[in-house]
Amino acid sequence: MGNPWDYDFSAIGRTAPLLIVHGGDSDPAVKSQGGGFLGRGNSDVYKLLGENAVFDQVNLSKAFQNNHPRPDVARFERVLNLVTDPDQHKRTLETLEKMLRKYRGQVINRPAAVLRTSRDQVAKRLAGIAGLHVPKVIRLRSGKADAAVQAVERAGFAFPGILRIAGTHTGNIVGIVAGLDELRAGLIDAGDHVLTEFVDFRSADGLYRKYRFFVFGPRAVFRHMIVGDNWNVHARDRVRFMVELPHLLEEEARLFEREKGAFPARVHAVVEAVRQRLGLDFFGVDFGISQSGEVVLFEANATMNFFPFMPDPRFAYIERCLEPAQRAFRQLLGQP
Repeated sequence: MGNPWDYDFSAIGRTAPLLIVHGGDSDPAVKSQGGGFLGRGNSDVYKLLGENAVFDQVNLSKAFQNNHPRPDVARFERVLNLVTDPDQHKRTLETLEKMLRKYRGQVINRPAAVLRTSRDQVAKRLAGIAGLHVPKVIRLRSGKADAAVQAVERAGFAFPGILRIAGTHTGNIVGIVAGLDELRAGLIDAGDHVLTEFVDFRSADGLYRKYRFFVFGPRAVFRHMIVGDNWNVHARDRVRFMVELPHLLEEEARLFEREKGAFPARVHAVVEAVRQRLGLDFFGVDFGISQSGEVVLFEANATMNFFPFMPDPRFAYIERCLEPAQRAFRQLLGQP
């Protein structure tokens, strides 16, 4: 199987069951080890297809489209949309939606649905799910300080809040702001910002646990639990914090006893409710669990990466999620 960022234009002439779409509003500038290009705001779930998968692909980035024709989507049974970030690639998603206007086959993650998954829209859609605490999210347009402060005041926002530039992920934030003055000082970019209510999700032992599920069609697969001593928990905390604490590794390993995670029924009920409301065919959801047992939403979108796995053999148990994820993804695509 080729890498969708190592674009093979010679394949466009043939008919295949599946067309993979990737690309974005800005030209890809980061080269991959294979000589192709990496596209931020594109999903990596294509890696679950396996080496013998048959597909064609099209890159909608301007750098590719200027010199290469688009394939006729009508020749394909299914279209898999890997353009997954509505903030980074709004124009590309709108272009793809136009391409698919008369298409009658299956579209996995329709661009119109992806466009409705910015942090603020997701917070509104998932509000009210029983057992789920959805922090308040406010989108601050164009980084204009006076307008931003007025919007936050009107919303009755309760500080502290997490401030980030719209479209950023992997723990990349401007910072925690304690009030309106810090908010004003933190608007560092001309683009949109997102302000999210900070919710303390520390466990009883004082540590912070972040859980991730991936959803493929009707099936949810547990991906990982990462533990840190700081609220902004991310993959780096495995090496920085978790690796020398065997009881945390054992705790995570126990969660893999079931492919959808060995969690209480109330947690699975929340994930199922998120699946029904979000309107995506595949996506990831990150959350914490408060000391009262309430699920605390961090984010839910299709931009989360499924790979890579940790090379450290002490984390080898995480790869238990690979086979069920492959089965669920292939089932979504109608493949054996």
